[in-house]
Amino acid sequence: EGGQGLRLLDYGTGSGCLAIYLATQFPAAEVHAVDLSPAALARARQNAARHGVESRLLFHEGDGMQGVPGGLDFDAVVSNPPYIPTSELGGLQPEVRDHDPRLALDGGADGLTFYRRLASEVPPVLRDGGRLLVELGDDQAPGVRSLLESQNWVVAAVHDDYSARARVLVAGRDGAAQISDLTQHG
Repeated sequence: EGGQGLRLLDYGTGSGCLAIYLATQFPAAEVHAVDLSPAALARARQNAARHGVESRLLFHEGDGMQGVPGGLDFDAVVSNPPYIPTSELGGLQPEVRDHDPRLALDGGADGLTFYRRLASEVPPVLRDGGRLLVELGDDQAPGVRSLLESQNWVVAAVHDDYSARARVLVAGRDGAAQISDLTQHG
C-alpha cells in the first residue's frame, strides 16, 4: 500500500518531475534521484520542497549509475533521457533550445545514446521483476524497442501520449508478462 517496500530511481532527474511524481504517488516508497548536473539537482530539490516531498527523496550527484551509492537495487528505474538527435537541436523551438541545457536535450547522433546507457547500466541494479520506464522521442519507439530487445530486455508495453504518439516504454529483464506497470497507477 502506497509503495511500501518499493525502491525507485529517477535516472537523470533534471528538474525532478519524475521523482516528485513517484514520491507523491507512492508515499511509502524510497525514491532516489540522480543527475550529473549540480544545477539540475539544486532545481530538483527546490521543486521537491515546493511539492512537500523533499524529505522523502534521496538525491545523488553523478554520472548515471556511477552517482548512485553501491549496494542499492531498484524495483523500477524511470528516465526521461536526452533523446533529441544532435543534428536536430538547432531546429528546436527557441523556448526549448534557449531554456533547457544542451546536456538535457542532446541524445547523440541518433538520439539513442542514453537509451544504450540505460540498457547496459540498469540490469545489475534491477530487482527480480523490476522494470525500466523511459520516455520516448517522436518516432523512437521502434529503435528503442530494438535496442532493448537486442540486450535481452523484454518490452512489456508502449503507451501513447494524448496526441497518440508512443511516449512511454516499459521493459523488464525476466518474465515481462508479470511486470506490473507503474504507468497504470492513479
